[in-house]
Amino acid sequence: MGESDGPTGRAWVEVDIGALRRNAEALAKLARPARLLPMVKADGYGLGAARVVEALRPTNPWGFGVATVEEGAVLRAAGADERIVVFSPCGPRDADDLLREGLEPVVTSVEAMSAYAATSRQAGTPLSVHLEIDTGMGRAGLPAESLESWFADAVQMLQAGALRLESTFSHFHSAESAEQETREQWESYERVLGRLEAADVGAGALHMANSAAALRFPDFRADVIRPGIFLYGGGRAPAPAEVRSENVVSIRARVLDVRELAEGSSVSYGATYITPSRSRVATLGIGYADGLPHSLSNRGTALLGGHRVPIRGAVCMDVTVVDVTDLKGVSSGSVATLLGADGAEVITLEELAERAGRLEYEVVTGLGARLPRISVDRGRDAGEAGTRVATADAAAER
Repeated sequence: MGESDGPTGRAWVEVDIGALRRNAEALAKLARPARLLPMVKADGYGLGAARVVEALRPTNPWGFGVATVEEGAVLRAAGADERIVVFSPCGPRDADDLLREGLEPVVTSVEAMSAYAATSRQAGTPLSVHLEIDTGMGRAGLPAESLESWFADAVQMLQAGALRLESTFSHFHSAESAEQETREQWESYERVLGRLEAADVGAGALHMANSAAALRFPDFRADVIRPGIFLYGGGRAPAPAEVRSENVVSIRARVLDVRELAEGSSVSYGATYITPSRSRVATLGIGYADGLPHSLSNRGTALLGGHRVPIRGAVCMDVTVVDVTDLKGVSSGSVATLLGADGAEVITLEELAERAGRLEYEVVTGLGARLPRISVDRGRDAGEAGTRVATADAAAER
């Protein structure tokens, strides 16, 4: 069952760069004329940010989004010359690094604007910034509800010339589920934009829509959309029928051992599973240290030879046991799939996350560093008979 497929290691992650690009192209087509600002933070949602940027470059994005200065610097070192927006608030100590790396921070307070302006004047180079408005997320940004407390100072800073305002944006907090609140947030955002226009301050590009908002609310796509989980094969629930994300991530693991167990045998730590009859089990070379959620113990499934097999007992740090009693041909070296497709069967990111009681984001960003990331490009209809286009171990790509 697939012993010769894949690399020689115990477990690995496959990243379908073709599916990743097609997901982006589908959103770009849907949102046009709005452009994409793909989120590649957390090392490209755990898949390798440089790999993701390279895959999405042909879609002509408006820029890429990261969370930290360090993430942006890594992309610059990898050769990315596109706009890179740092979405987590940065401190004054980061200003020199932002200028040196050509990164564009969000500004979330008048104090931050003042600090950045001082550094810009000293360097003799305007710093491109993105003005964040808090319309209800409550974690960062200039609060729309207390506009009068900051507006005059912010306008003065922006008109002084040391800062170049590239965009004004906000975050929806529940676009996938709460329509009324989403519309109220948009109205709050528009009121701030109206005040900026009245003050003769160019707001730059406008953006507020994440994946869910871009799919559900056409009126809120503005100039730019900020897709995240949809690009990586998640976020399916709110999508219209004509726009569905393709699976991007596959998790594979080899069978390390196959054994027969008598009726009444215990399996794994805690003996949480007892065989009801004589059983045959396979031990897979993947565990929670690799990012396979422990919560899949006794409730998750894997695919072997195109068939579903249940996880039995507790997921361990390094290995996981599955029941292969009803399968023939499973032996040491066979390849199991924990996420992705095997023949006609598929475990989607949505399914795995639901079974594990996790967010889809947690699953992909939680994949362990010891799993090599391998690029493949299967083509839309190629199934599992895809062509591997690049291979690298975790140290080289992450």
